[in-house]
Amino acid sequence: MTGHGGNEFLKFQDAEEISAFDIADAFEQMWEKKRYHEMLFMIDTCQANTMYSKFYSKNILATGSSKLDESSYSHHADNDVGVAVIDRYTYYNLEFLENNVQSASSKHTMKDLFDSYETEKIHSTPGVRTDLFKRDLKDVLITDFFGNVQNVEIDGEDEQKWKEDVLQLSKLAVDFTMPGRRNGTCASAGASVETPAVKKVGAVRVEGSKGWGRNAMGVGALLACAVAWVTGSALS
Repeated sequence: MTGHGGNEFLKFQDAEEISAFDIADAFEQMWEKKRYHEMLFMIDTCQANTMYSKFYSKNILATGSSKLDESSYSHHADNDVGVAVIDRYTYYNLEFLENNVQSASSKHTMKDLFDSYETEKIHSTPGVRTDLFKRDLKDVLITDFFGNVQNVEIDGEDEQKWKEDVLQLSKLAVDFTMPGRRNGTCASAGASVETPAVKKVGAVRVEGSKGWGRNAMGVGALLACAVAWVTGSALS
């Protein structure tokens, strides 16, 4: 943990704070629920060592950057941004790890790390609490706590393989979304696909009756109308 703090408290953006009692109780709950086997607690803030003074749970190894009524200091600042880049205690911890713990097979112990602390460099008095921790520090490898940090490298071969995997996934997606391919009925590339024949039906020609028949019927209708008109006139 790092930030601004004081005697038994740590601030969060000048709005919230957490106390040494809060952290101690949280760790006890974690221990009761078996959420850790061994824990390394590191804190870099003003009066940092007071933050682990209330711990009472088993298997906690704690260290801090400064004692009671003592400030912690930053190492250097970024002139472009105008803020500190890293604190001194954190800087020298990181320097030791980078120089001495370069692989998971490193044999450096937590005692080696704590012995590397120099008040002249850190400009404050680092502290270590070991009474809750059952193992001797000379038997505790640094990699027991930092061994899971690994470098990740991406080379051209891996990138090409990644592209091939993406292409294969896209093909699978196309196969799944097309019903024909999903059911396995789609023809392979270059093969012909049979299309069922469709019978086309054109306009149907209607054959008419002969012309003289239609004319005779028309004349008969006219004669009937004429007879009916004459009869009606005579009766009137």
